[in-house]
Amino acid sequence: MRLRLLILALGNFAMGVDTFVIAPILSPMAGDLDVGRTAAGWLITAFALAYAIGGPLLAGLVGDRPPRRLLLAALVVFAVGNLLTAVATGYWVAMLGRVVAGLGASMYTANALAVARSLAPPHLTGRATATVVGGLTTAIVLGLPLGAWLGAEVGWRITLWSVVALTAVAAAGIAARLPHQPGQAAASLSARLAPLGRPRVLVTLMATWLCLSTSWTVYNFIDQITRNATGGNATAASIVLLTFGVGAVLGNLLTGRLTDRLGPTRTIGIAAPLLVLAATATPLLSGTLPAVLVLAAVWGLFHWMVNVPQQARVTAAAPESAPLVLGLHQSTIYVGISTGGVAGAIGFTAAGPHGVGYAALAVGLLALAVLAVSTRINPAAPAAPVTPPEPVRAE
Repeated sequence: MRLRLLILALGNFAMGVDTFVIAPILSPMAGDLDVGRTAAGWLITAFALAYAIGGPLLAGLVGDRPPRRLLLAALVVFAVGNLLTAVATGYWVAMLGRVVAGLGASMYTANALAVARSLAPPHLTGRATATVVGGLTTAIVLGLPLGAWLGAEVGWRITLWSVVALTAVAAAGIAARLPHQPGQAAASLSARLAPLGRPRVLVTLMATWLCLSTSWTVYNFIDQITRNATGGNATAASIVLLTFGVGAVLGNLLTGRLTDRLGPTRTIGIAAPLLVLAATATPLLSGTLPAVLVLAAVWGLFHWMVNVPQQARVTAAAPESAPLVLGLHQSTIYVGISTGGVAGAIGFTAAGPHGVGYAALAVGLLALAVLAVSTRINPAAPAAPVTPPEPVRAE
């Protein structure tokens, strides 16, 4: 069982690297594709929108297929998308590649987590899920800085070829080691979107969207924000990303404990304002390497403290539809990535790296206002954190 879980986690690792590593290598991508840095940022937005829209749509269309077949199809589509981007000589081919990769990723993680739970005995399902989710956190701590370093030192195409290679290994492992299992009943697209008709669900999801959009407003331009502090040195930039990843892992651990102890509403009430402050401060105060290291760690910490309490809150808003609302929650994360890219582009175009900070502040204030409304109409939630059955993937 453990080997099978590690194979599933490897696929999640590839998804995590692909989600996070594009932002740090966008400048050389922009140069090779003969577009500006802001236009290159739309590659992140395209991936995120494909993920957000493709998740519920594809689940409704093919969610009843056997899990092994779905996982293999998802990995093939994901690999093809990254391959298209890696060989692209023009902007629109790269854009198509990001869309295809996003569609593949949207099918993978949800099914990988479902399979992990089905492989484990009931008393070990939590550990099984944690193992597969661990592929994502490992990607942030190790894959992100390594991929960014490769992109700067060897070329951004090598980073994407590495993602393709990881995906191929995961697909081979799933084909060889994962047992056949019957498919489960699929819910239609209308059924998956039905919880959005409940104000408590909708406003809670809006708060998640805007909180994470605040953070991704900054992350989508992390290469530009840290350039003065790192002097363009690839090793220094990778250390910054490593620091961000360590903060993310600590934030994930801390938010689970706080959610257990304080409850999700109080936890998000602490984390969200601090995230807005950290995301705003990072572009404005990152003039030196020591400063950016501290800011990246703090920003990563609070970025990753949003997911768990908001999962619990949205589930409490519609407990009888937990799988559906958690799927919507994961899609909302990727909507936040895409709109963060738009907000960051507006800020960067207007005032460079500092403009990104002001854009993050504007989005963050809106996020806090929506969160305040959310806590009024959806105040109660269970104290224990909820483990998501599907990230359909980024602190």
